[in-house]
Amino acid sequence: MGRRSVLASLLAAMFAGRSRADTGTVGDQAQVPKGPEIVTIDDPRYKAFAKARRTYWSKLGPVDDDVLTYLVSPEFEGAPAWPTTRQSFCVVRPESGLILASDGLSDLFVDTDMSDAGFGCEVYIETDLPTGSDFQSIRSSWQFSLIENFARNVANMGGIEHQLESYRILSMELPAPSGCPEDWLNDNEMIGVLINLSVPDRNGYCQLDDTHRIRMVPITILRPDELALVVSGGADAREKLASLLVAKGVGLRSPSSRKSVASN
Repeated sequence: MGRRSVLASLLAAMFAGRSRADTGTVGDQAQVPKGPEIVTIDDPRYKAFAKARRTYWSKLGPVDDDVLTYLVSPEFEGAPAWPTTRQSFCVVRPESGLILASDGLSDLFVDTDMSDAGFGCEVYIETDLPTGSDFQSIRSSWQFSLIENFARNVANMGGIEHQLESYRILSMELPAPSGCPEDWLNDNEMIGVLINLSVPDRNGYCQLDDTHRIRMVPITILRPDELALVVSGGADAREKLASLLVAKGVGLRSPSSRKSVASN
Protein backbone atom coordinates (compact mmCIF):
# COMPACT_ATOMS: atom_id res chain seq x y z
CA MET A 1 0.00 0.00 0.00
CA GLY A 2 1.42 3.33 -1.00
CA ARG A 3 2.07 6.22 1.41
CA ARG A 4 -0.90 8.19 0.01
CA SER A 5 -3.23 5.21 0.52
CA VAL A 6 -2.13 4.78 4.15
CA LEU A 7 -2.82 8.46 4.88
CA ALA A 8 -6.25 8.21 3.30
CA SER A 9 -7.07 5.16 5.42
CA LEU A 10 -6.02 6.95 8.62
CA LEU A 11 -8.17 9.97 7.82
CA ALA A 12 -11.15 7.78 7.04
CA ALA A 13 -10.77 6.04 10.42
CA MET A 14 -10.54 9.35 12.28
CA PHE A 15 -13.84 10.61 10.87
CA ALA A 16 -15.69 7.31 10.98
CA GLY A 17 -18.83 7.43 13.16
CA ARG A 18 -18.95 11.21 13.46
CA SER A 19 -22.31 12.92 12.95
CA ARG A 20 -22.88 15.19 10.02
CA ALA A 21 -23.05 18.14 12.47
CA ASP A 22 -19.47 17.35 13.59
CA THR A 23 -18.08 17.50 10.07
CA GLY A 24 -18.71 21.22 9.75
CA THR A 25 -20.97 20.77 6.75
CA VAL A 26 -22.49 24.13 5.84
CA GLY A 27 -26.24 24.31 6.54
CA ASP A 28 -26.19 21.36 8.95
CA GLN A 29 -24.70 22.90 12.10
CA ALA A 30 -25.86 21.99 15.60
CA GLN A 31 -28.42 24.46 17.00
CA VAL A 32 -27.39 26.26 20.21
CA PRO A 33 -30.40 26.83 22.55
CA LYS A 34 -31.23 30.47 23.10
CA GLY A 35 -31.17 31.82 26.65
CA PRO A 36 -33.96 33.94 28.18
CA GLU A 37 -34.36 37.32 26.52
CA ILE A 38 -33.20 40.37 28.43
CA VAL A 39 -35.94 42.92 29.14
CA THR A 40 -35.15 46.30 27.61
CA ILE A 41 -36.80 49.61 28.40
CA ASP A 42 -38.50 49.69 24.98
CA ASP A 43 -40.32 46.41 25.67
CA PRO A 44 -43.96 47.00 24.58
CA ARG A 45 -45.22 45.42 27.78
CA TYR A 46 -44.30 48.57 29.72
CA LYS A 47 -46.89 50.55 27.78
CA ALA A 48 -49.39 47.71 28.01
CA PHE A 49 -49.01 47.48 31.79
CA ALA A 50 -49.32 51.25 32.19
CA LYS A 51 -52.47 51.25 30.07
CA ALA A 52 -53.99 48.45 32.17
CA ARG A 53 -53.28 50.34 35.40
CA ARG A 54 -54.79 53.50 33.97
CA THR A 55 -57.90 51.57 32.93
CA TYR A 56 -58.22 50.27 36.49
CA TRP A 57 -58.05 53.77 37.99
CA SER A 58 -60.30 55.36 35.38
CA LYS A 59 -63.19 53.30 36.73
CA LEU A 60 -62.90 55.29 39.97
CA GLY A 61 -62.49 58.77 38.53
CA PRO A 62 -60.60 60.94 36.06
CA VAL A 63 -56.88 60.13 35.91
CA ASP A 64 -54.36 62.90 35.32
CA ASP A 65 -52.36 62.55 32.13
CA ASP A 66 -49.19 63.64 33.94
CA VAL A 67 -47.66 61.72 36.83
CA LEU A 68 -45.83 62.88 39.91
CA THR A 69 -42.20 61.99 39.35
CA TYR A 70 -38.63 63.18 39.95
CA LEU A 71 -35.95 65.03 38.00
CA VAL A 72 -33.43 62.51 39.36
CA SER A 73 -34.57 59.00 40.22
CA PRO A 74 -34.55 58.49 44.01
CA GLU A 75 -32.66 55.27 43.34
CA PHE A 76 -29.58 57.36 42.54
CA GLU A 77 -29.93 59.19 45.84
CA GLY A 78 -30.03 56.11 48.05
CA ALA A 79 -33.73 55.20 48.01
CA PRO A 80 -34.77 51.59 47.35
CA ALA A 81 -34.75 50.64 43.68
CA TRP A 82 -37.95 50.06 41.71
CA PRO A 83 -38.08 47.72 38.70
CA THR A 84 -36.88 50.60 36.51
CA THR A 85 -35.36 53.96 37.38
CA ARG A 86 -38.76 55.53 36.67
CA GLN A 87 -40.44 56.06 40.04
CA SER A 88 -43.75 57.85 39.74
CA PHE A 89 -47.24 58.28 41.17
CA CYS A 90 -50.54 58.86 39.44
CA VAL A 91 -53.36 61.11 40.58
CA VAL A 92 -57.00 59.98 40.40
CA ARG A 93 -59.73 62.54 40.99
CA PRO A 94 -63.02 61.03 42.16
CA GLU A 95 -65.52 63.50 43.62
CA SER A 96 -64.84 62.32 47.18
CA GLY A 97 -61.17 63.36 47.16
CA LEU A 98 -57.86 62.46 45.58
CA ILE A 99 -56.35 59.00 45.22
CA LEU A 100 -52.56 58.97 45.11
CA ALA A 101 -51.09 55.74 43.75
CA SER A 102 -47.68 54.38 42.90
CA ASP A 103 -47.16 53.81 39.20
CA GLY A 104 -44.25 51.54 38.42
CA LEU A 105 -43.83 49.05 41.27
CA SER A 106 -45.37 46.48 38.92
CA ASP A 107 -43.21 47.29 35.90
CA LEU A 108 -40.96 44.58 34.47
CA PHE A 109 -37.46 44.44 35.93
CA VAL A 110 -35.40 46.16 33.26
CA ASP A 111 -32.05 44.69 32.12
CA THR A 112 -32.92 41.26 33.54
CA ASP A 113 -34.40 38.07 32.12
CA MET A 114 -37.16 38.08 34.75
CA SER A 115 -40.75 37.93 33.53
CA ASP A 116 -42.37 39.00 36.82
CA ALA A 117 -44.52 42.13 36.99
CA GLY A 118 -42.09 43.86 39.31
CA PHE A 119 -43.06 43.58 42.95
CA GLY A 120 -46.52 42.35 42.00
CA CYS A 121 -48.45 45.35 43.31
CA GLU A 122 -49.14 49.04 43.31
CA VAL A 123 -49.99 50.94 46.51
CA TYR A 124 -52.32 53.86 47.12
CA ILE A 125 -54.06 56.12 49.60
CA GLU A 126 -57.49 57.75 49.34
CA THR A 127 -57.23 61.26 50.74
CA ASP A 128 -59.51 64.17 51.55
CA LEU A 129 -57.39 66.53 49.47
CA PRO A 130 -59.63 68.75 47.32
CA THR A 131 -60.41 67.26 43.93
CA GLY A 132 -59.10 70.38 42.21
CA SER A 133 -55.71 70.38 43.96
CA ASP A 134 -52.83 71.32 41.69
CA PHE A 135 -49.67 69.27 41.30
CA GLN A 136 -47.55 71.42 43.57
CA SER A 137 -49.97 71.24 46.49
CA ILE A 138 -50.32 67.49 46.02
CA ARG A 139 -46.58 66.97 45.82
CA SER A 140 -46.01 68.97 49.02
CA SER A 141 -48.85 67.30 50.97
CA TRP A 142 -48.19 65.01 53.91
CA GLN A 143 -50.45 62.41 52.30
CA PHE A 144 -48.17 62.18 49.29
CA SER A 145 -45.12 61.88 51.54
CA LEU A 146 -46.84 59.06 53.38
CA ILE A 147 -47.64 56.96 50.31
CA GLU A 148 -44.20 57.72 48.89
CA ASN A 149 -42.61 56.38 52.08
CA PHE A 150 -44.81 53.30 52.08
CA ALA A 151 -44.01 52.55 48.43
CA ARG A 152 -40.31 52.74 49.26
CA ASN A 153 -40.83 50.31 52.12
CA VAL A 154 -42.55 47.87 49.78
CA ALA A 155 -39.70 48.16 47.28
CA ASN A 156 -37.14 47.70 50.04
CA MET A 157 -38.91 44.49 51.15
CA GLY A 158 -38.95 43.18 47.61
CA GLY A 159 -42.73 43.27 47.57
CA ILE A 160 -45.45 42.50 50.06
CA GLU A 161 -47.24 39.54 48.49
CA HIS A 162 -45.89 36.90 50.86
CA GLN A 163 -47.00 38.83 53.94
CA LEU A 164 -50.46 39.49 52.51
CA GLU A 165 -50.86 35.84 51.54
CA SER A 166 -50.07 34.88 55.12
CA TYR A 167 -52.04 37.53 57.04
CA ARG A 168 -54.35 39.28 54.51
CA ILE A 169 -54.38 42.55 56.49
CA LEU A 170 -51.22 44.15 57.87
CA SER A 171 -50.31 47.23 59.87
CA MET A 172 -47.22 49.40 59.87
CA GLU A 173 -45.84 52.42 61.68
CA LEU A 174 -44.30 55.09 59.47
CA PRO A 175 -42.43 58.26 60.41
CA ALA A 176 -44.85 61.16 60.51
CA PRO A 177 -44.47 63.33 57.41
CA SER A 178 -44.05 67.05 57.79
CA GLY A 179 -47.46 68.67 58.06
CA CYS A 180 -49.25 65.60 59.36
CA PRO A 181 -51.81 66.59 62.04
CA GLU A 182 -50.32 65.97 65.48
CA ASP A 183 -53.42 64.21 66.79
CA TRP A 184 -52.68 61.32 64.42
CA LEU A 185 -49.24 60.66 65.92
CA ASN A 186 -48.40 58.25 68.70
CA ASP A 187 -45.90 58.95 71.48
CA ASN A 188 -43.04 58.03 69.14
CA GLU A 189 -44.23 60.56 66.55
CA MET A 190 -45.17 57.76 64.18
CA ILE A 191 -48.38 57.33 62.24
CA GLY A 192 -50.01 53.94 61.85
CA VAL A 193 -51.55 52.54 58.68
CA LEU A 194 -53.73 49.54 58.03
CA ILE A 195 -52.64 47.75 54.87
CA ASN A 196 -54.90 45.98 52.37
CA LEU A 197 -58.32 46.73 53.80
CA SER A 198 -60.95 45.51 51.35
CA VAL A 199 -64.43 46.80 50.55
CA PRO A 200 -67.14 45.11 48.45
CA ASP A 201 -67.15 47.64 45.59
CA ARG A 202 -63.39 47.72 44.98
CA ASN A 203 -61.47 45.13 42.99
CA GLY A 204 -58.29 44.31 44.85
CA TYR A 205 -56.49 43.21 41.69
CA CYS A 206 -55.55 44.63 38.30
CA GLN A 207 -55.05 42.35 35.30
CA LEU A 208 -52.06 43.69 33.37
CA ASP A 209 -52.21 41.13 30.56
CA ASP A 210 -53.07 37.48 30.04
CA THR A 211 -50.37 36.25 32.43
CA HIS A 212 -49.79 39.07 34.92
CA ARG A 213 -52.17 40.06 37.71
CA ILE A 214 -51.14 42.43 40.50
CA ARG A 215 -52.55 43.54 43.83
CA MET A 216 -53.78 47.08 44.29
CA VAL A 217 -52.89 47.67 47.94
CA PRO A 218 -54.50 50.53 49.89
CA ILE A 219 -53.30 52.02 53.13
CA THR A 220 -55.69 53.58 55.64
CA ILE A 221 -54.33 55.89 58.34
CA LEU A 222 -54.97 54.92 61.96
CA ARG A 223 -55.64 56.98 65.04
CA PRO A 224 -53.12 56.39 67.87
CA ASP A 225 -55.60 54.29 69.88
CA GLU A 226 -56.42 52.23 66.79
CA LEU A 227 -52.72 51.63 66.18
CA ALA A 228 -52.24 50.60 69.83
CA LEU A 229 -55.14 48.18 69.43
CA VAL A 230 -53.64 46.36 66.46
CA VAL A 231 -50.13 46.36 67.93
CA SER A 232 -51.34 44.66 71.09
CA GLY A 233 -53.98 42.46 69.49
CA GLY A 234 -52.24 41.18 66.39
CA ALA A 235 -54.10 39.59 63.47
CA ASP A 236 -57.45 39.33 65.25
CA ALA A 237 -57.34 43.02 66.16
CA ARG A 238 -56.48 43.99 62.59
CA GLU A 239 -59.46 42.05 61.27
CA LYS A 240 -61.74 43.58 63.91
CA LEU A 241 -60.57 47.11 63.16
CA ALA A 242 -60.98 46.55 59.42
CA SER A 243 -64.57 45.45 59.99
CA LEU A 244 -65.23 48.53 62.14
CA LEU A 245 -63.83 50.88 59.50
CA VAL A 246 -66.08 49.36 56.86
CA ALA A 247 -69.13 49.28 59.14
CA LYS A 248 -68.66 52.94 60.12
CA GLY A 249 -68.52 53.99 56.48
CA VAL A 250 -64.83 54.92 56.50
CA GLY A 251 -63.78 52.09 54.23
CA LEU A 252 -60.52 52.75 52.43
CA ARG A 253 -60.58 56.51 52.86
CA SER A 254 -58.16 58.42 55.03
CA PRO A 255 -59.86 61.72 55.89
CA SER A 256 -57.76 63.64 58.39
CA SER A 257 -60.88 64.71 60.29
CA ARG A 258 -62.36 61.31 61.09
CA LYS A 259 -62.79 60.12 64.65
CA SER A 260 -61.47 56.87 66.03
CA VAL A 261 -63.66 53.80 65.54
CA ALA A 262 -61.88 51.96 68.33
CA SER A 263 -63.26 54.21 71.07
CA ASN A 264 -66.87 54.14 69.85
